[in-house]
Amino acid sequence: MTAPVRPLPELGTLTWDQSAGRACIWCKELLTTGAVSVGIIRGRLGVHVLDTEVWAGPCCMKK
Repeated sequence: MTAPVRPLPELGTLTWDQSAGRACIWCKELLTTGAVSVGIIRGRLGVHVLDTEVWAGPCCMKK
């Protein structure tokens, strides 16, 4: 299954669960099974790399 083409949110707008890969990047539902990686949100703070891999659950993959 391929990820739908949807824009990823800004890094600063993510909840803790979303940035930790525990919640869907679009609807914020907690992930259980069937999660799909939908990309990486790139970020930096000085020399610190803040890149975050984000996931979507079946809840948003059907749309």
